[in-house]
Amino acid sequence: MAEEKPQGTIPPLKQPSAAKTSWPELVGVTADEAEKKIKEEMPEAEIEVLPADSDVSFDYIFQRVRIFVDESNKVIETPTIG
Repeated sequence: MAEEKPQGTIPPLKQPSAAKTSWPELVGVTADEAEKKIKEEMPEAEIEVLPADSDVSFDYIFQRVRIFVDESNKVIETPTIG
């Protein structure tokens, strides 16, 4: 018999495994280099590489890391989870 869940409960949020929440040392490197480094430290990361002026949602997702890049595909601001 299937286990019943109480109505109105919210499942717990999945916390990241990484102790780090940002990577300031990646500013100035290429998006590929940044993605590789972040994946080494946080394998479950869902990485989004975006142009600097991109509109983004304000929702917070523990596994998401946004990498903002310039025209030459270099990281221009600190990648952070969220």
